Amino acid sequence: MWIQYPIFALVLLFLWLWLATACLRIKAVRRGELSLQAVNFVLKEQMAERTRLYGNSYDNQYQQPVLFICLLALLHIESVSGVGWYALACVFVVARYWHCYEHIRSTNIKRRTMAFALSSVSLFGGWTAWFTTMTLAQ
Repeated sequence: MWIQYPIFALVLLFLWLWLATACLRIKAVRRGELSLQAVNFVLKEQMAERTRLYGNSYDNQYQQPVLFICLLALLHIESVSGVGWYALACVFVVARYWHCYEHIRSTNIKRRTMAFALSSVSLFGGWTAWFTTMTLAQ
């Protein structure tokens, strides 16, 4: 099953961001830089910039990637495969990792926007191809 590889890569990104965000928040609470109330109510304005960026990047993973995983699940259910679909999935995953990197480490909004645009085009193109394929098959 080819879809397991891009999904596994996205899940690894989710898990890494979750762990990194949790560790940053726990360390900030232990040092007294952040209150438990701020963590409980996700008061981002009280968090250090780095912690806030990691948290925002983690939150972003529940937007486009979830829609892409749904697309991959539909492809799997319908037994659709091919080099084009695998290439599209790889482009999407690479774009999400790139976006995450630019989001948490860089201040270059142009590169971050380019990564977001690439993942958006991949997502939109995949869903468009899916609906076109299903419409023509009927």
